[in-house]
Amino acid sequence: MTQTGSRTIIHVAVAVIVGDDGRILIARRPDDKHMGGYWEFPGGKVEDSEDTRVALNRELKEELDIEAGHFQKLIEVRHDYPDKTVLLDTWRASELKGTPKGNEGQEIKWVEVAELPEINFPPANVPIVNAALLPSRYMVTGRFSSSTEVIEKVSRRLDQGIKLIQFRAPWLQTAPYQHIARELHALCRDKGAKLILKGRPELLQESWCDGIQLRSDQLGIASKEWKQNRRVGQWLAASCHNREQVDLAVKAGVDFVTLSPVRPTRSHPGILAIGQEVAAQLTAACPVPVYWLGGLTLADEELVVEHGGQGISAIGAFWAAG
Repeated sequence: MTQTGSRTIIHVAVAVIVGDDGRILIARRPDDKHMGGYWEFPGGKVEDSEDTRVALNRELKEELDIEAGHFQKLIEVRHDYPDKTVLLDTWRASELKGTPKGNEGQEIKWVEVAELPEINFPPANVPIVNAALLPSRYMVTGRFSSSTEVIEKVSRRLDQGIKLIQFRAPWLQTAPYQHIARELHALCRDKGAKLILKGRPELLQESWCDGIQLRSDQLGIASKEWKQNRRVGQWLAASCHNREQVDLAVKAGVDFVTLSPVRPTRSHPGILAIGQEVAAQLTAACPVPVYWLGGLTLADEELVVEHGGQGISAIGAFWAAG
């Protein structure tokens, strides 16, 4: 716990525990405690000057009789209350030592990642659930001359393990764009991937639409349009370039944002890059998962994650690879 001016900041370490089979370990809060009956990701308060990973292993040992051999930064979620701020400092925990058990009598269980949205978590955990669901790589399609070309390229990336793709083709009219999008969606569905579209909120009404990415100039539209149209499992994302747009996106209820351009890009020449330092500051202040976009390579993925980002989003790093 730290003090910033008159505001107390409570630093809470949270672990999204990943088993060898990829399932997630969650615990149920006792009925007689605050938020009783809700499921949660294990963790606890970080002592002054204590390393977060040390705090997590201390809490995991006390609560579950296990320790983790590897931690990876996932997301930081801040909640401001009238008299204090709670920082949920969340990490993926893996390479477990020991067999988990509820040392405090709490119910625990392993669940598939895909089950997380159906579980009764406290509202504050929603961004953590989304971060656990989202991959670390978000591909954006580049320039193509035919539907055959884009379908072949997307198919190759899916075979290489890409799980989240944004179909971007601003030069196409609505009808051809949606025609190709339907074909790409079928490819993604067969590979267990999601296809995000660039377009109007009305697209969420389409049964084959996995989600949409809003442009920054769409963030001022009344958000009830897409809130009413969304179905369970659909993603809502937004393209942001500064703090004001990030705040608008969060207010609109998006699940995640892309932050760009972090570096100069060939696709948007002449647009001033925000730089790594500003990107890190905006990421730290954002309560939803953030992908960095613009001039990044696959080698930058670890850098982004270390700064609290979800991962990288890119055109060139995926599209230009052939």
